[in-house]
Amino acid sequence: MFSSKLGSVLQRAFYGSSGRVTLFEQRNFAGRRLDLTSDCQKLSDKNFPDRCNSVQVESGSWVGYEHENFRGRQYLWDMSDRGEYNCSEKWCAQGDHISSVRAVKQDNNPPRAQLFDRVGFSGKKTELHDDIPNLLSRYSLNRITSIRVMGGTWVLYQEPNYRGAHYVLEKKDYNNFSDWGAQNSTVGSIRKVRFN
Repeated sequence: MFSSKLGSVLQRAFYGSSGRVTLFEQRNFAGRRLDLTSDCQKLSDKNFPDRCNSVQVESGSWVGYEHENFRGRQYLWDMSDRGEYNCSEKWCAQGDHISSVRAVKQDNNPPRAQLFDRVGFSGKKTELHDDIPNLLSRYSLNRITSIRVMGGTWVLYQEPNYRGAHYVLEKKDYNNFSDWGAQNSTVGSIRKVRFN
């Protein structure tokens, strides 16, 4: 057992694999299952239904999408709560429809993000290095229009306390909220993605 785990760690280090996630059709890790170690644009290509009601993350961090080709509502599965999601409510889902999954890119730089209240990195700037469960009470922010992620990987939630629609922000510049997949600039909380 130890040597196979060591071998998979070495293989991930050499080949850059992002980890492993298992999707289950039913709650509490029951029913049909699908193991993934790389991105999947269409779960239907793997003969897995577009229903997912529980997830186990063995390693890495993953995003499930409502539609094929990584489109639509996003759902983050990382190593929070030991990577175990026994029902879709645990990842703030509004249903059980998942059609594509991709690995989140890990950035090992110290976590750093700059939030701006206007398009194009202008207006009021707020710099973050840690999780913020309530942006309104801490920084008087409830709207963010552009973001510059300079280190780490983050997840931005529309509601306080890490609830509601959320968006994974990897290291890059987001000129407008549509760049991270949102339909408006409403924000409530932000935290770092947990890879281990």
